[in-house]
Amino acid sequence: MNRKILNSWAIPLLVQIILCMAFSLITFVIDKHLDGQWINEHIFRKFFSNDAGTIANVLGGLTQVAPAILGITITVIAIVVEMASNKYSPKVMDLFVNDKLNFWVMALFVVCSVNSIWVAHILTSSFFPIVSIILNAFLVSISLLIVIPYFNHIFTFLHPHNFIAYVEDGAIKNLEKLKNPSMTNEEVHRIKNSIVESIEFVGDIAINSVIQGDRAVSQYCSNILTDLFIAYLDIKKDLPESFFVLTDVEREDADFIDFSEFVQDIITTRKIWLERKIFRLMEIIFTISRENLKTVASGVLLNSTKIGEKASKLQNKEVIFTVIQYFNTFLRFAINSSDPRTAFNILEHYRNFGEILMFNMPEEVERVTFYFKYYALEAQKRHVLFILETAAHDICKLNELAFELNISCQDRLLDMFLKLDQSPEESSGGPLTQQELSLIGVRIAQVKLAAFYIMKERCDLARKIFDDMKDEPLNRIRIIQDLIEMNTDEEYWEITGRGINFFFVSENRKVALTEFFSWYDKPAAEV
Repeated sequence: MNRKILNSWAIPLLVQIILCMAFSLITFVIDKHLDGQWINEHIFRKFFSNDAGTIANVLGGLTQVAPAILGITITVIAIVVEMASNKYSPKVMDLFVNDKLNFWVMALFVVCSVNSIWVAHILTSSFFPIVSIILNAFLVSISLLIVIPYFNHIFTFLHPHNFIAYVEDGAIKNLEKLKNPSMTNEEVHRIKNSIVESIEFVGDIAINSVIQGDRAVSQYCSNILTDLFIAYLDIKKDLPESFFVLTDVEREDADFIDFSEFVQDIITTRKIWLERKIFRLMEIIFTISRENLKTVASGVLLNSTKIGEKASKLQNKEVIFTVIQYFNTFLRFAINSSDPRTAFNILEHYRNFGEILMFNMPEEVERVTFYFKYYALEAQKRHVLFILETAAHDICKLNELAFELNISCQDRLLDMFLKLDQSPEESSGGPLTQQELSLIGVRIAQVKLAAFYIMKERCDLARKIFDDMKDEPLNRIRIIQDLIEMNTDEEYWEITGRGINFFFVSENRKVALTEFFSWYDKPAAEV
């Protein structure tokens, strides 16, 4: 508390007193030394009246101008800063107060006001302080001239993109400071708290902006949190051990308090408290933006993929697992909310993440594919439509890339893919049920993968898919064939984030499919 009082009261007051005394005493001493010689001998007599009464009247007016400028400035600041604080976060006020430029401009207005009063009182008929008068006129002029540029600075500073970037820059600088090996635990803890405040500040603005429907600011905040995360990953290995310890106070933080002691201990052991904190804020942003600001929710998913990409390049398994956990959490939320569109978008970004892992950490792709299968079947059980076939087409793409890159687990990925469907009983000839339609969508994805293998001259893998499908009723196979033939547009006929028609097959792949479907016309011994 004493340090806070010192920073907020004592130091600013002392600085202004010193400035006031310095300006007044220095000019007073100079004027005493000159003893009025400038009035009769210096060129400045051409610009100033020699009459003390006239100068006194002018100085009397100036003593009112400077305080008036200060009053107007404070009024404007009080209005616009309060509006910004109410809209975004009360911490905007703290940022504004801590801005050094604001302090020095206010100090200028105060020094100008005090100096005007003192100069007006030392002017007499026998003592004409020309240097003090010139300095005072100069200060008042500067105060008037900088009012409009200063207001421009205020409005620019209070633009959310600017003060959020200011906070980001401060947080990154604090992270860089932690690389100093000579820092004490107390200094580390202090800087850690400052970083937490910066993260929470950006998160609060994001949440408030989502509630107010401000897409641009919400997305910008999500991007800033991601940039902070990535900057942190770059220097994480150089940070002191004490930085990663979750203290008793931090365990009661809003982002950690609902975790069990078991989870909190894991967070400390794995050194992922900052990762979990940022992701927890992104989870909140995703949750509240899912219905009204879907583009912001999609932005959170895209940023999660970016974080995963960075972690995969750094071979950071702890962060990779955290990213997977949160993608799974997003999927669970969408399924429990019976929100197929959100789940559809999540799977797109989740698959992109899986493709990134193929290049950097292929051993993790099997885990991702397992969760695709798990949540697809969960969605099917809960009658959340179109998720099973969406997952099937995404796993199909993962299998194709796994084959192209020849990763070690490609056979296991194919096995999981073939177990994605649960063959329903044969239809009685009436309209297809929703379950049948979903499983036909899965089979279409599997058929497309079989065609891919045939094109790559791996008929053995294509026959593995055929063997899994050979007991399907022939009329269902013909339905699959007809659906593929009738879909000639690669772009989907509605506006979606992916824009892809899952049933579309290129002409080259259709040639391979002709061979695949011909196997159903041959006796089993010939296939």
